[in-house]
Amino acid sequence: MIEFLFLFAVLCFIAVVFYRETKDSFEILQLEADRIDELSDLYAEKRPIVLRGLSFPPLGTYAELKKRPHILQLGVTPTLTLDSLLHSKELATFPFKDEMASFLAKESGLPVWSAHHLYPKVLPFPRFIHSTKESLWPSHRGLWKTTAFYTICTPTQGMASVKLLLASMIPYLPVRWERMNFDRLTPEDTPLVSQLQFVEIKLRPGTAICIPAHTLVNITQHAESTETLFTYCVDIHHPISRLA
Repeated sequence: MIEFLFLFAVLCFIAVVFYRETKDSFEILQLEADRIDELSDLYAEKRPIVLRGLSFPPLGTYAELKKRPHILQLGVTPTLTLDSLLHSKELATFPFKDEMASFLAKESGLPVWSAHHLYPKVLPFPRFIHSTKESLWPSHRGLWKTTAFYTICTPTQGMASVKLLLASMIPYLPVRWERMNFDRLTPEDTPLVSQLQFVEIKLRPGTAICIPAHTLVNITQHAESTETLFTYCVDIHHPISRLA
């Protein structure tokens, strides 16, 4: 029994080590929604994948939130409700927390819709070993490093600017880089900011990006967007990604 447990622990350790391996360059793959059944094969490439032509219901938007005033009247600071924040200058720099984004996703109804209409198409086989974690981000989501097997992000309202960086860029970032807005990095806080290499992808509703593990990501409202950005994110986990 002890030998079996030891062997199991060793195998898990090896699996986690291989899972943490990263690519040293970006190659953006593209896939149309009518060929979404090929997505599982592309996952093996461990490259970002842009999905085009997706159909989503009108959920996760400001118009939908207005139908539930109790959500918009939530206090996000001692002086601001969510509704007033969405119409204030502070929105572009407000540090939304994961708990708030998860709450907004749950209240939007998108996770329930996704479970019936999206996940059967995007979850790898075997589906039963995979789990999801959903979040809905108003305006922006500061820099973070993906740990899920794949993370799917799509704007539900507005136009998104998604910036992707390799994990090898972390030494060039400030010590406390997490949740920072990539666009606001300056030579004062990031002396090697000119050395940062990244890829920018513009997303509209109906287009999603699937991001592999161990990628640095920053999402902001694109300058051309005429509406406040809302971005729906889904982390797809399997048992190894949960351990890593």
